[in-house]
Amino acid sequence: MNVFKNGSLRRTKPDPLKVTKALEMAELKRQRAQALFENDFFEESIVSSYTSRFQAARALLFHDGVIEKSHACVVAYLREHYSSALGQDKINWLDTYRLERHESFYGLEKSNVDEHEAEDALEKSKKSF
Repeated sequence: MNVFKNGSLRRTKPDPLKVTKALEMAELKRQRAQALFENDFFEESIVSSYTSRFQAARALLFHDGVIEKSHACVVAYLREHYSSALGQDKINWLDTYRLERHESFYGLEKSNVDEHEAEDALEKSKKSF
């Protein structure tokens, strides 16, 4: 998947301010995920946990001078440029919960997220990229 050729990613100048803002948003979303989990909103907690890690991933792209147009291309970029630094587990986790988020937002079936799954997502969201 060449995400630069198909226009899903584009090069720009590295942006330290956007890096900082993305990391701040990552922490805010992690805190939100915790609050949602504590109030038994497990599906919403998973979405916020994912969003926390997505923002952390975006910080890497902003650091590299890359702008994304979709969640999927962020994962593709990480696989291509950060596999050894991050490890496949973290990238796979991001991709798995990207799909869960998509299903939560756009799916037509009721989600069956349990407490254990939400807790696992929350714990993983605490591990920084």
